Amino acid sequence: MTGFWTLLGPDFSGKSTALNRLHTEHGWHVVSYDDRYLESAPMVRLLRENWVGEAFAHCGERYSPELVLAGLHPIVLHLRDELARVADRERVIVDSYYYKLLSKCALLGLEDSELFAEWRSFPQPEGVLYLDVSSDVAWERSGEGARLNCFEHFGQEPTRVGFVGLQDALRGALLKEVAELPLTVIDGDVPPEVVLDQILAVLEPQVVR
Repeated sequence: MTGFWTLLGPDFSGKSTALNRLHTEHGWHVVSYDDRYLESAPMVRLLRENWVGEAFAHCGERYSPELVLAGLHPIVLHLRDELARVADRERVIVDSYYYKLLSKCALLGLEDSELFAEWRSFPQPEGVLYLDVSSDVAWERSGEGARLNCFEHFGQEPTRVGFVGLQDALRGALLKEVAELPLTVIDGDVPPEVVLDQILAVLEPQVVR
């Protein structure tokens, strides 16, 4: 076990909002492949912007599953490397880590046992905070499908059935992936300030212990 924590959850669970407030208001160092945290890693930003959406939209057509997974690997390696660089800090939280990418790939039919075994060999967090959001709330936050990408639903088109189907399956896959770790489930349906209070109630005592 190491000193970092992981914030995990399905799509539109409110992770980005919570992580931003942890960073800007409470001094937590966030490790993520979201653009706002990639100023010092422009190569990873370009890969994410130019590869991920294109690759998943055309997996099995323009690109083989092996090629799609090969493009994801550097992104996951960046999370591992960044965690190593900030290992001496007390307040470190990683966005989803490899858990979400691995689970989504498996659910969408992209399996690579050797690659997944390598990801699972990475250092594990002190604990996992899981933002649990209902399908109705997540669907509403997605603009009833208007904001979805092809990595967030089953099927070719973004329908409610396809979205809910993937998110429900993802919840089970994520919780299974972190079943051996200390886990706290956070209610993601409540207002953001209440979510943040729930998260801080877990994190802050760990920092000062």
